[in-house]
Amino acid sequence: MSATINRKALSAFMQQCLDPLPDAALVDTHHNHLMRRARAGNWRKAGAVTGLAKAEQDYLFAKSLHAQSVLEDAAAAAEFEHRRQHCVERRRQAIAEQIRAPAPDRAAVQWKQAAAKDQCLPIKAAEIAALIAADEAFLAAHPITKQPGRQMSIRSPD
Repeated sequence: MSATINRKALSAFMQQCLDPLPDAALVDTHHNHLMRRARAGNWRKAGAVTGLAKAEQDYLFAKSLHAQSVLEDAAAAAEFEHRRQHCVERRRQAIAEQIRAPAPDRAAVQWKQAAAKDQCLPIKAAEIAALIAADEAFLAAHPITKQPGRQMSIRSPD
């Protein structure tokens, strides 16, 4: 009789071993963290280009104000303003390229959603929506914690 009980217990144990585990039990958080970090490099590079374009635009705006208000040189102010308009276009292009860069975390997706509100970007709303949906799908497929309510954040690009 004990051989029958052991055989049943062994059979039940083997059945549990052979049954597939639920997806949540197979989360490799370290691998997912590395996958997100790989995306973070491209995101940071795109963020640096966007930041540089913003700084250049702000600098030329300040130079234009200085030329107009302090130097009272309308020609120089107009030249700086003209150069600033070119910077505005470069900044919009940089923002579009950053939106196209894969988002490494939820904060980056939120940045994309906020940046997408600019109607003058050289990228279509449908493309932005598709890129954001792809990022959200990636982040959902690669959680970095086993607890769904708690998320570990990677340093934000700001």
